[in-house]
Amino acid sequence: MRNIILISLDTLRAASMSCYGHSNLTTPHLDALAEKSTLFESCISPHIPTHPAHTTMFTGKDVLTHQIITQGGSLDLETNVKTVAELLSEAGYFTVAADNLGRWFQRGFSAAHYRGYQWENRYRCARKAEAVNQTAMELLDVAQAQEKPWFAFLHYWDPHTPYLPPLPFERMFYSGDECTPNNRSMDAVYACEPFTDYFRQWMCTPDPAEPDNLAKKRLWTDRRYVNAQYDASIAYMDACLAQLFRYLQDAGVLAETLLVITADHGEELDEHELWYDHHGLYQTNCHVPLIVHCPDLMTGGQRLDGLVSLKDIAPTLLDYAGQSELAQREKMEGASLRPLMEDGKHDGTADAIYLTECGWMKKRGWQTKQWKLIVETGDTPAVYNTSEIELYDLEDDPDEVYNLAEEADDVVARLRGDMNAFLQRRLAETGLPDPTEAQDITMRRIGDKTKAVPLPSGR
Repeated sequence: MRNIILISLDTLRAASMSCYGHSNLTTPHLDALAEKSTLFESCISPHIPTHPAHTTMFTGKDVLTHQIITQGGSLDLETNVKTVAELLSEAGYFTVAADNLGRWFQRGFSAAHYRGYQWENRYRCARKAEAVNQTAMELLDVAQAQEKPWFAFLHYWDPHTPYLPPLPFERMFYSGDECTPNNRSMDAVYACEPFTDYFRQWMCTPDPAEPDNLAKKRLWTDRRYVNAQYDASIAYMDACLAQLFRYLQDAGVLAETLLVITADHGEELDEHELWYDHHGLYQTNCHVPLIVHCPDLMTGGQRLDGLVSLKDIAPTLLDYAGQSELAQREKMEGASLRPLMEDGKHDGTADAIYLTECGWMKKRGWQTKQWKLIVETGDTPAVYNTSEIELYDLEDDPDEVYNLAEEADDVVARLRGDMNAFLQRRLAETGLPDPTEAQDITMRRIGDKTKAVPLPSGR
């Protein structure tokens, strides 16, 4: 393929997309694209949240190699660990990025061709995807005006918090009064101490006459409304992606461009009482979409099972660019997905995947097709009230409701042995510290108390 576009849809969990079976029609335009593409049913983000996840996506390496395990920690990616943008630039590609993560991911892009965007974060006014589209299409115009093949990284921020999608999307999946005083379903959300100020900054409906008057803002009381706003944010972004797809089609580049669409991680809504954020090594956060559109080289409309991960994206891009030797030279640990897609295989690229998080909580995990093991390291704050060991049967319990750790201790022992053996092997290979042990969580509290709506008395 001559050109490559990598699209990251920040905080988009696969389970909330209609093409992955969600009951709400959240992604009709992505669904239509998926019908002409390859959709991976079981793509895993192994190292959450944003910073480690994108580092894995860009390098084709796991956290034990690249060492970026925290969210915005003091550690920068070592210069000897190359990103896919650097490698494609080395191979003669012109590179552009619509992204606002600054120093983390600018390597491989010139300052002139790495551009951010801004949007308003007010009730019913967060037009995030439109801002990204504007920057993205300006850069794609630049890319098409020069002679080299090009690589574009486009980073969208719906449905990341705050969920404040514009009308008419805001009411697409909800009718009623989100602030009714009789509903107590949000009490536990506002009681989550690390997030309470942040939630009370944006989980509120302003007075139309005085939108900035804190005293006149009404807190949302219906948890269904918050969940609906997550879905509405996805639907809004999906509509904006339709504009991007039309731009690419009208520009005549869609047929000769490898288009890869994924997410860095998902989102916890109200499933495990880890309210409205991306911590917890559950499928809500680790199961992400992966759609690959390459009409001239693969059969469209195929859905492939088998475990794959974000680690496989960089070697896949290099493979389609004819630069697999660069992936081999850099000793990428992921595998190209091209053989699976072009042969329609359901084998996946791994039998098991090592998981980590070190943002708000510090956990390790080990996931197979059937089982998920989550292990506490001893450094997760007590406020989250999570178990020391969790075991879920993903086939019988895909929502990870029933912790089987005590009644299936033989499975725990087997999976824990496999995870420890993997760790020891990888630590010996890298000669680097175990980042879970060497680094601390970076997220303790979020929000501005002076902008938080006061809780009503009795709440």
